[in-house]
Amino acid sequence: MQDKSIDGALLALRKQIIRGDLDGLAHVEALLTLRGVHMPAVLPAKRKDVAGKGHMAIWIMQALADGPLPFRGVVDRVATHRPELDYKAACSRTGQALNKLMHKGRIVRVRGLDGWMWKLAGQR
Repeated sequence: MQDKSIDGALLALRKQIIRGDLDGLAHVEALLTLRGVHMPAVLPAKRKDVAGKGHMAIWIMQALADGPLPFRGVVDRVATHRPELDYKAACSRTGQALNKLMHKGRIVRVRGLDGWMWKLAGQR
Protein backbone atom coordinates (compact mmCIF):
# COMPACT_ATOMS: atom_id res chain seq x y z
CA MET A 1 0.00 0.00 0.00
CA GLN A 2 1.33 3.45 -0.88
CA ASP A 3 2.04 6.02 1.81
CA LYS A 4 -0.56 8.44 0.43
CA SER A 5 -3.21 5.68 0.59
CA ILE A 6 -2.37 4.98 4.22
CA ASP A 7 -2.41 8.70 5.01
CA GLY A 8 -5.76 9.11 3.27
CA ALA A 9 -7.25 6.16 5.13
CA LEU A 10 -6.05 7.53 8.48
CA LEU A 11 -7.45 10.99 7.70
CA ALA A 12 -10.80 9.46 6.71
CA LEU A 13 -10.84 7.40 9.92
CA ARG A 14 -10.04 10.55 11.95
CA LYS A 15 -12.94 12.39 10.31
CA GLN A 16 -15.30 9.49 11.00
CA ILE A 17 -14.21 9.36 14.65
CA ILE A 18 -14.66 13.12 15.13
CA ARG A 19 -18.06 13.29 13.42
CA GLY A 20 -19.33 10.18 15.16
CA ASP A 21 -17.88 11.12 18.57
CA LEU A 22 -16.19 7.70 18.71
CA ASP A 23 -13.19 6.41 20.67
CA GLY A 24 -9.65 6.16 19.32
CA LEU A 25 -9.01 9.70 18.15
CA ALA A 26 -5.78 10.02 20.14
CA HIS A 27 -4.39 6.85 18.55
CA VAL A 28 -5.21 7.89 14.99
CA GLU A 29 -3.82 11.38 15.51
CA ALA A 30 -0.65 9.90 17.03
CA LEU A 31 -0.15 7.79 13.90
CA LEU A 32 -0.73 10.80 11.67
CA THR A 33 1.75 12.86 13.71
CA LEU A 34 4.37 10.11 13.47
CA ARG A 35 3.87 10.02 9.70
CA GLY A 36 4.18 13.82 9.49
CA VAL A 37 0.70 14.30 8.01
CA HIS A 38 -1.06 17.65 8.36
CA MET A 39 -4.46 17.23 10.05
CA PRO A 40 -6.96 19.73 8.65
CA ALA A 41 -9.96 20.89 10.63
CA VAL A 42 -12.94 18.55 10.30
CA LEU A 43 -16.16 20.23 9.22
CA PRO A 44 -19.44 19.05 10.71
CA ALA A 45 -21.38 16.41 8.81
CA LYS A 46 -23.90 17.47 6.18
CA ARG A 47 -27.05 18.76 7.82
CA LYS A 48 -30.07 16.47 7.85
CA ASP A 49 -32.36 19.19 6.46
CA VAL A 50 -30.46 19.49 3.18
CA ALA A 51 -32.29 18.30 0.08
CA GLY A 52 -30.57 15.70 -2.02
CA LYS A 53 -28.80 16.81 -5.16
CA GLY A 54 -31.37 17.99 -7.67
CA HIS A 55 -34.44 17.51 -5.49
CA MET A 56 -35.28 21.21 -5.26
CA ALA A 57 -35.08 21.55 -9.04
CA ILE A 58 -37.34 18.54 -9.54
CA TRP A 59 -39.92 19.82 -7.06
CA ILE A 60 -39.92 23.26 -8.68
CA MET A 61 -40.26 21.85 -12.19
CA GLN A 62 -43.15 19.64 -11.02
CA ALA A 63 -44.86 22.63 -9.40
CA LEU A 64 -44.53 24.72 -12.57
CA ALA A 65 -45.68 21.88 -14.85
CA ASP A 66 -49.28 22.76 -13.92
CA GLY A 67 -48.77 26.36 -15.04
CA PRO A 68 -47.14 29.61 -13.95
CA LEU A 69 -46.95 30.36 -10.24
CA PRO A 70 -45.93 33.38 -8.17
CA PHE A 71 -42.91 32.96 -5.91
CA ARG A 72 -45.02 32.22 -2.84
CA GLY A 73 -46.97 29.60 -4.79
CA VAL A 74 -43.74 27.84 -5.70
CA VAL A 75 -42.54 28.04 -2.09
CA ASP A 76 -45.82 26.57 -0.83
CA ARG A 77 -45.58 23.64 -3.25
CA VAL A 78 -41.93 22.95 -2.42
CA ALA A 79 -42.57 23.28 1.34
CA THR A 80 -44.86 20.25 1.22
CA HIS A 81 -41.77 18.15 0.45
CA ARG A 82 -39.70 19.79 3.22
CA PRO A 83 -41.96 20.06 6.32
CA GLU A 84 -38.94 20.35 8.64
CA LEU A 85 -38.06 23.79 7.21
CA ASP A 86 -39.57 26.98 8.55
CA TYR A 87 -41.13 29.29 5.97
CA LYS A 88 -38.17 31.69 5.85
CA ALA A 89 -35.72 28.86 5.10
CA ALA A 90 -38.08 27.43 2.47
CA CYS A 91 -38.25 30.87 0.79
CA SER A 92 -34.49 31.22 0.80
CA ARG A 93 -33.78 27.78 -0.64
CA THR A 94 -36.54 28.01 -3.21
CA GLY A 95 -35.26 31.41 -4.33
CA GLN A 96 -31.75 30.04 -4.77
CA ALA A 97 -33.02 27.07 -6.77
CA LEU A 98 -35.25 29.30 -8.95
CA ASN A 99 -32.28 31.51 -9.82
CA LYS A 100 -30.15 28.50 -10.73
CA LEU A 101 -32.88 27.10 -12.96
CA MET A 102 -33.40 30.51 -14.58
CA HIS A 103 -29.69 30.85 -15.38
CA LYS A 104 -29.75 27.37 -16.90
CA GLY A 105 -32.65 28.48 -19.13
CA ARG A 106 -35.12 25.93 -17.76
CA ILE A 107 -37.56 28.46 -16.29
CA VAL A 108 -38.39 32.11 -16.91
CA ARG A 109 -39.86 34.93 -14.86
CA VAL A 110 -42.70 36.85 -16.50
CA ARG A 111 -45.04 39.62 -15.45
CA GLY A 112 -48.58 38.35 -15.00
CA LEU A 113 -51.83 40.02 -14.04
CA ASP A 114 -51.08 39.38 -10.36
CA GLY A 115 -47.40 40.34 -10.47
CA TRP A 116 -44.28 38.37 -11.29
CA MET A 117 -44.75 34.70 -12.09
CA TRP A 118 -42.40 31.78 -12.69
CA LYS A 119 -43.04 29.34 -15.52
CA LEU A 120 -41.27 26.62 -17.45
CA ALA A 121 -39.27 27.87 -20.42
CA GLY A 122 -41.33 27.43 -23.57
CA GLN A 123 -44.59 27.13 -21.63
CA ARG A 124 -47.52 29.30 -22.70
